[in-house]
Amino acid sequence: MKILSLDFCHFLKSKISLLFLIFNIALFAQEDFRLPTGKKSDRIRFELANNLIVIPVVVNGVELSFILDTGVGSTIIFSVDNKSSLELKNASKIHLRGLGDDEPVEAIKSVNNEVKIGDATSSNHKIYLVLDESINFSPRMGFPVHGIIGHDFIKNFVLDINYAKQYIKMHNPASYTYKKCGKCYQTKIEFLEKKKKPFIAAKYQSDNGLIDINLLLDSGSGSSLWLFENKEKGIYASENSFRDFLGKGFSGDIYGQKTKIEELHIGDFKMKEVTASFPDSIYIQGISLNNRQGSLGGNVLRRFNLILDYTRKKISFKKNNFFNKPFHYNMSGLTIQHTGYTAVRNYKEEDRVYLGINKLINQKTIELTNNFILQPKYEVLDVRPNSPADIAGLKKGDVILQVNGRSAYRYKLSELNDMFYFEEGRKIKMRVERLGIEISCNFSLKKVI
Repeated sequence: MKILSLDFCHFLKSKISLLFLIFNIALFAQEDFRLPTGKKSDRIRFELANNLIVIPVVVNGVELSFILDTGVGSTIIFSVDNKSSLELKNASKIHLRGLGDDEPVEAIKSVNNEVKIGDATSSNHKIYLVLDESINFSPRMGFPVHGIIGHDFIKNFVLDINYAKQYIKMHNPASYTYKKCGKCYQTKIEFLEKKKKPFIAAKYQSDNGLIDINLLLDSGSGSSLWLFENKEKGIYASENSFRDFLGKGFSGDIYGQKTKIEELHIGDFKMKEVTASFPDSIYIQGISLNNRQGSLGGNVLRRFNLILDYTRKKISFKKNNFFNKPFHYNMSGLTIQHTGYTAVRNYKEEDRVYLGINKLINQKTIELTNNFILQPKYEVLDVRPNSPADIAGLKKGDVILQVNGRSAYRYKLSELNDMFYFEEGRKIKMRVERLGIEISCNFSLKKVI
């Protein structure tokens, strides 16, 4: 993704007065996140959803929820339910481009914003607001997600990320001391692509033997592993693969091949039968395949507790309780998203409150009258060709009414998705609405790879 950024090098190279130099260094410092004077660390809770870390962030006094994304440099907001309540300062229009085959998207660049994460504050923070309402991760997550934050936050601390217990501890790098850890693997981080994106070395076992690969650390991807086809290096999808919808980027939908690789090695840690996605070449144009062979996503990262230290350019991996869990994939061929709410008759007199992501979400069922409340509405986003869902007749845009005899709104989105990843042969009975007509579609989960 091409993100505009300020370059402060010219401040140091120019022949300027001492007063002017001190003034600009002060502005630069305010852009960084800082803990209160005398405080060495702070701890925040996060929610792990779809293998992604979702943290509470306060922007100019407005509480929002962001994905912690090591794969991005700057802070980006792409979905605010009530934009009028969020004031962004000193705004100007720009364009952003990411993976996908659409045109660059229009965005607003804003500076001098106050952003708080726990007790850490940045008082002169730069933010990009994406104006295209179709770029919105909330429908795929099933709850509000307003943006992503990466390097501009992570660079200021040593982050102790505990995926198992779902907390992050932010440490002041100047006072942080590493503990001895015989069961940890520590390796260097190399920063490429405008010095904001972290890469590590790994290996994977293919039909051509053990191959060295350089991977972007991408906590903002819920996938396991993305690999970029490079036949000269022996990197390509095996014949035992299938074409799939891989996700949505800033520049549109992304398709490619999905398969499993025999082994993925991170130091001495070896993971077997790892799901891997190979995006079509059209989506990776402009990426140097000599420097980068792919991305390491949340479905691998969550199997470790991490010490992420951008100041010293290193990362530590320690396997946790998720490490030995098998790698699954969607056997139905069905991708579902949350598309708002629908009015449902309420047979109980009392209100019902559904709690979501800790402080991030308090989704209340809203009373319309004494007889109706609003409940989640789910829709088919994509159907993989020749998949069980496709053969059963499901189509993109179908509104899901029932799943296995239970009203769809009684499920969380994560519960619906989980059904499609486990138990080959599991029977799924769906009732959907298409163009005002109710249709029944039944299928069984089937392994493809």
